[in-house]
Amino acid sequence: MRPAGETRPAISSMRHVAVAALTVLLCMNSCTRHRAAVNVTQPDEESGPADALGAQSRALDKLKAAVQEHIASAERTKLDEEDRIRSTPPYFYKRFELYPATLGEPEFSIRETESTLKPYEATVAVRKARFTTKYHSSRYTCAQDEEFIRDIGKQTDTYVYESGKWTLMHSLFEVEKTSVLRGETWADVTGTVDRMGDAERLSFFGRVGAFFRRIF
Repeated sequence: MRPAGETRPAISSMRHVAVAALTVLLCMNSCTRHRAAVNVTQPDEESGPADALGAQSRALDKLKAAVQEHIASAERTKLDEEDRIRSTPPYFYKRFELYPATLGEPEFSIRETESTLKPYEATVAVRKARFTTKYHSSRYTCAQDEEFIRDIGKQTDTYVYESGKWTLMHSLFEVEKTSVLRGETWADVTGTVDRMGDAERLSFFGRVGAFFRRIF
């Protein structure tokens, strides 16, 4: 049997060991909870920007598809005689547009807005060739006209994204060069181009239009 004086240090030592073990367990449990919290919140912090980039990318893809469809529609209009004829009272004229690759590919610029209903706006810049006949007071005379004036320049379209689709808000065409067909060759024209038919030029509206064109 051990002396009574030797039992107290043993008991005290055991208490220290138990306290140390309990401290280690508490630390391990705390670290485990901390790591679990980091693993849960970290994906949420990263998914926000990733989702925004994904939504913007999908919107841009839709815009590119819409522009390509517009270009394809312009090609179809060139082949349809009736679709060419336009009306700006009191005149009729023919018009179609081409977007040849030689003039350059469309340039897209998309930006976020502060609106939740219209989260994106975009600008599309593309060079094109616009073909227009002179103005005629008769639809029949317009239909017979096959002499086109060609304008080459840059078109800038502004779109807004709403309800999952793009809507064209306004369009601006800046003419850089105008040509007329002489024989089989396009010849560049400088200065103002007469866009009135022979009969219309002598009419009242033609004289008034010519007057204002000289002034402005």
